[in-house]
Amino acid sequence: MIKKTLFYFIASAAFLSNPAFADDSGKWYGKLYGGASSLGDQSIKQTGVAANGATGKIKNDSGFMLGGSVGYHYTNNFSVEVAWDYTSNDSKTNFSDGTNFNEGDFASNIFFLNGRYTFEPMTTTKIRPYLGAGLGYVQEIDIDLESGGVERSYNQDGEFAYQLMAGITYPITEAIDLDAGLRYVRAESINFERESGDGELRKVDYDPILFTIGLSYKF
Repeated sequence: MIKKTLFYFIASAAFLSNPAFADDSGKWYGKLYGGASSLGDQSIKQTGVAANGATGKIKNDSGFMLGGSVGYHYTNNFSVEVAWDYTSNDSKTNFSDGTNFNEGDFASNIFFLNGRYTFEPMTTTKIRPYLGAGLGYVQEIDIDLESGGVERSYNQDGEFAYQLMAGITYPITEAIDLDAGLRYVRAESINFERESGDGELRKVDYDPILFTIGLSYKF
């Protein structure tokens, strides 16, 4: 899915570009954005959460994300930004021994350093496709398991993540752009320790797909 999406954006930029466009070179920008998060189910291992040797499954519902960034246009096409993203998905966690948590939350705070290439406008429009990638430092990823009104929290920090981005921008004014995009984020094989008490969730992959929309202001 991600590879096909990136291919379509590259093809659009290559064959439908227009060389006449405003130059953003040398401009700083700030951006605010939000959107929806889609997170697949994850198989996990555990110690001290359920019976010894029991395996588990985290079933995630749709969620949301919020974020912001500050960046600089080195050229009209290439920009670099520092971004903060918060993502949250409701979840249920079930273990093979019958231990079930019917409520919960899977959330993350991640700081990214992103690079982005924005193509020339598509023919007869002001729409500019872009592709990008980023490396992230995980300030915290947190899994909350709830059952019978009792909550257990498991978290981890200091991990590294990466993301791939594709999207479009559209100028509303000379200084303000509308930005809409698709992001794939991944942090692999994370071990979560319980905040208070014993227990660990192990070998958890975190890989949300994010659909974002926001506004950027160039100055």
